[in-house]
Amino acid sequence: PTYLQDNLKHHLRPYQKQALLHLAWTLQQPDTIQYRQLLFNMATGSGKTDIMAAIILYLYAEKGYHNFLFVANTNAVVAKTQDNLLNSAAEKYLYQMPITINGEHLEIKAVTRYPEFPEVGVIYLRLTTIQTLTNELSSPRENGLTYEALARQKLIILADEAHHFSAQTKSKADQLNSSWENVLDRVRQGNSANRQFEFTATIDVQEEAIYQKYRDKIVYRYNLSQFIKEGYSKRVYRLQANNDDAGKMLNAVLLSQYRKRLAHSLGIDEFKPVILFKSNKIAVSKATRQAFLAQIDQLNAHDLGQFIRQQQRTSASQALKLAYDYWLTQDLATAVVEINTAKEGIVGDLNDLRNLNTLESPENPFRAIFAVAKLSEGWDVLNLYDIVRIGEQPTTLNQTNSEAQLIGRGARYNPFSYHGQQSYTRRFDNEKPAYQLLESLYYHTINEPKYLENLKQALDKLDLPVEEDSDFDVFATTVKASF
Repeated sequence: PTYLQDNLKHHLRPYQKQALLHLAWTLQQPDTIQYRQLLFNMATGSGKTDIMAAIILYLYAEKGYHNFLFVANTNAVVAKTQDNLLNSAAEKYLYQMPITINGEHLEIKAVTRYPEFPEVGVIYLRLTTIQTLTNELSSPRENGLTYEALARQKLIILADEAHHFSAQTKSKADQLNSSWENVLDRVRQGNSANRQFEFTATIDVQEEAIYQKYRDKIVYRYNLSQFIKEGYSKRVYRLQANNDDAGKMLNAVLLSQYRKRLAHSLGIDEFKPVILFKSNKIAVSKATRQAFLAQIDQLNAHDLGQFIRQQQRTSASQALKLAYDYWLTQDLATAVVEINTAKEGIVGDLNDLRNLNTLESPENPFRAIFAVAKLSEGWDVLNLYDIVRIGEQPTTLNQTNSEAQLIGRGARYNPFSYHGQQSYTRRFDNEKPAYQLLESLYYHTINEPKYLENLKQALDKLDLPVEEDSDFDVFATTVKASF
């Protein structure tokens, strides 16, 4: 319906429209029992929350649903979604104000429990972590939710990062009421009109139990490789080097500051590239942050010039060579001052969700983040351009799975304004290599065969195409069978 696009801030993309059409088809079937639980399996950054925003309006207008329950497994996801769906003052709010359908003004109201008699023109939305919901339902208290109260009115459950809600299926054990999956099942089954829509980029249908659960529930799939191929994300490169942490961090800073200057030269004044320094251990992250600050404090033009010339001789990275060539034509004393000034923009407290979720804002000064796995989910920053692995250690396949997911999140496109036009797809694919840096994510890592093999497996599993940032030419040939 036209009211969807009229009330949504973002123009719906073709694949998002297709996802909504698939859902609409299920709602129009005479026997809808088999469609009460559906999964949207869509790439990270493809706008699943936009689809949720549309579903809320559609099911209110077409099917008379007033009550919606959003659940996720982390506070970060809940806080982000609160800005998306409830906070009209937030930059990332997804609705046009006022919300109007067929001449009726709508209000989306945050609630902790649903009223017995819903008002006309009001949509009630509860956002909560699955842990809070489970505790609340298992230990009823005054003004809290109960299974009985939830069963009295029809309800839509919106379950984000849904791959966390299959523990009971995976274990094949009867885990009673305490499993998150069981809690959502009980809520959904409490009223025959209830529906549960799940959203995730990572569902492992190669696992037999998960396949059997979702084989008739996946209403729409849009994979990461298709998302990247169609230009809706940054291109992703793996930049592998033999440098230690100090060398990798300084390289990332030089590349990031080169991007910023390049964007400024093209008239893109509010371009602010962010670096994520990623560690697997909190202690390593804290120690490396202090070492980084000391390194920048002690930096001078002479040492910086020596570093750049030495790296230029040994590096095989095309991106870094562009940066080195540029910096060797510049006043390095000015560059040192710039880098020292930018050093102040480091997020120190990872619980600072407000600053982490507004990194694209010109008012937000932060340029770098030191973090562990905490940012793997629920973080949708668009202007992340470099992820640097620090404290390199042997890495298991499970750890590289987590890294692959983080790379997928960092690949989100940054819709900067160029020549007065804002684009949500890449526009420099056929331009100069330097321009392509403004639309590319670089993952800085060690050149260690076993780690790279694990990372490649994890990326393939996620269907995430990553290019190698190298100036080597690769030739294929055949050899005799005897050889």
